[in-house]
Amino acid sequence: MHTRTPIYTSIRKYAGDVKLRSHMPGHAGEHGFTDHAFQQIAGIDVTEVPGTGDLHVPEGIIEEARVLLAKAFGARESLFLVNGASSGIHTLFMSLSGKQEKVLVPRNAHRSFFTGMVLSGVEPVYVPCQISSDYGLAISVRSIDIMELLAVNPDITTVFITSPNYYGITCDVAEICQKVKANNDNIAVFVDEAHGGHFPFHDNYPRSALLSGADAVVNGLHKTLPVLNQGACLNVQDEERFWKQIFPTWSMLTTSSPSYPILASIDLARSLMMTEGHSILEKALELSKKYRYKINEIKGLSVFAEEELSNVSGTAEIDPLKILISVRGTSITGDQLAQILRQEYSIQVEMAAPDYILAMMSMFHRAEDWELLYQGLKEIAGKYPGKKSKKKDIPVPPEPQLHLAPRTAFFSNTTEVEFSCCRGKISGEVIAPYPPGIACLLPGEIISDGMYEYLEYLRKQKTPLYGPNDSSLSRVKIINS
Repeated sequence: MHTRTPIYTSIRKYAGDVKLRSHMPGHAGEHGFTDHAFQQIAGIDVTEVPGTGDLHVPEGIIEEARVLLAKAFGARESLFLVNGASSGIHTLFMSLSGKQEKVLVPRNAHRSFFTGMVLSGVEPVYVPCQISSDYGLAISVRSIDIMELLAVNPDITTVFITSPNYYGITCDVAEICQKVKANNDNIAVFVDEAHGGHFPFHDNYPRSALLSGADAVVNGLHKTLPVLNQGACLNVQDEERFWKQIFPTWSMLTTSSPSYPILASIDLARSLMMTEGHSILEKALELSKKYRYKINEIKGLSVFAEEELSNVSGTAEIDPLKILISVRGTSITGDQLAQILRQEYSIQVEMAAPDYILAMMSMFHRAEDWELLYQGLKEIAGKYPGKKSKKKDIPVPPEPQLHLAPRTAFFSNTTEVEFSCCRGKISGEVIAPYPPGIACLLPGEIISDGMYEYLEYLRKQKTPLYGPNDSSLSRVKIINS
């Protein structure tokens, strides 16, 4: 059963059977491209014709592939996403019952959460994130904080968390689900598990959110599986909610011209993970253990380890394929290290910050790939010994004061004012210090005295900022009252 690939098999057959494509897309198969690589892709880039199915109609090869996908992830129902995990986040927000519905969300959520709230009109209740004192990163949300917020906000209908985070660290999803459901079984728990699409296929990786009791989970499959960019899926446990609310919403938001190469890559990846995924992940786990130890032995560098999670309340496990490396024991920054790796060693890491780099290793990286990274790190660290001055900690921002729901704020008229004039006003833009990249201010929130002082601190420190129109904060965009 798991070896079947309905979508891929059908489009390959169609490509071989049909001599003249007198239909969309306009490239007419391989004829529209001169580049060989694009010709190969175009050969299976088809549209809805007899034999290829219709993504929006659950029948034929699409339905067969959808059922196989659900079984692979342990879901009752699944949906293909061809516009990334973001479209799954949007679908879940839009599937909620009505405008101004209250949803509990973490502050360190992906930006698709904010856009999902703009689209749906829901009102967020923010749960604080636990911050790693060593790295200054937003790590997790705790069940105790969630339960306290549910107690004072009895009208919250949904808890929507992120696990794992960008760095591969998971919350204790099982504990959160158990406590939320014990308190009120009508509250749904949704999880953005974009970076955990491989979790269900090996027991020694973090436990998947679905197995932990979540009602709906979004997986960005292209992030960790052999899936083309934008390929993702939405897995749901409540069949009634799925057919009444989620499926119609997904269909409304999803293109009527889906990419069949993306769909086929999901189909193939699902089959591979069900037949060979465990052994592939096992080899990757062995390489991770070996090279985490070796990199950690390099003088000046240190790798974030699972043992360190005990210092951060609310955390559970860490993805062994996310390699977060501190550079504080060297005389260079993480940004400089990443630049040297790229320019001198042809190695591109996932991201870099002043104090660390993040290397995102795939289950398909070979031993020689890990060795290449290790040797590069070892040589560079040897060239830049010493210890740079300790980075000053950025104070924790005050709790946000929501005045307007994201949708209302998004459609409000705004104007820019001098920074000195923004105190007490309503923010009209996102302001997020980087790192850790968490928004301290979102549109619709009040610039309180405490927030004003925090923003002033960021200005004086010249902290890199994401979001504001004026990154120096000389001027701030506010909503006209």
